[in-house]
Amino acid sequence: MNDTISAILVDDERDSRIVLKDLLEHFFPEVNLVGEADNVENAFKLINEKHPQLVFLDIQMPRQSGFNLLKKFEEVPFEVIFVTSYDQYAINAIKFSALDYLLKPVEVKDLKEAIAKARKSIDLKTKSNVQIINLLKSIDTANEKRVVVYAGDHVRLLNETAISYIESDGAYCIITTDTGDRFTIAKYLKDFEEYLGDRSPLLRIHKRWMINVHHIKGYSIGDPCVVEMLNGKKFEIARRKKVEILERIKR
Repeated sequence: MNDTISAILVDDERDSRIVLKDLLEHFFPEVNLVGEADNVENAFKLINEKHPQLVFLDIQMPRQSGFNLLKKFEEVPFEVIFVTSYDQYAINAIKFSALDYLLKPVEVKDLKEAIAKARKSIDLKTKSNVQIINLLKSIDTANEKRVVVYAGDHVRLLNETAISYIESDGAYCIITTDTGDRFTIAKYLKDFEEYLGDRSPLLRIHKRWMINVHHIKGYSIGDPCVVEMLNGKKFEIARRKKVEILERIKR
């Protein structure tokens, strides 16, 4: 196992690069900075020259975003830690692709966790290509959203249309698919709402549940309104959501 990690910084803001560079030099001597770039074109050249193991990548840059850099690679040959100002849409897409991000101004604690995760992937020679591909598809609103889950040591991508329902369980959610598979993910229902958006077939019907309107077998007319899923599972629709949900079901 190599003791050092070769890395580059990609950020159009010089001050941001200086801050992150200082943090790395003071607290993470195992990270060997081999270069910096201030735009996508220069970053692409630098990566092909230096072959870094890790790239700290700013998302918001002029002309082309950090996502455009990743699209230049058929197979991303490095680990990525995104660095961004507050951008809820991008953050949700990154989180649901099981990738790491740092909010500016960068905190040492968050940086430590992200580097540790990157180090593990580098040492085990596991790449984040599946997650990165999912991220790039997710940020294109024309594509169906997918959720990254773990099945043992394997990464699985669940299409939103294959998810029958999602149940909240404290700080976690339990996803049930159309094949009956169940996965636990450390997210809130609100995170799913924000990530999936208004065009998704998955709708929040209650503070504890989201259901796929295409997987509904039927529903009761009375009050309370209860929907039955194709697998027989039943959910009660919150009164304030009843009109909205029934309109979507009837489409």
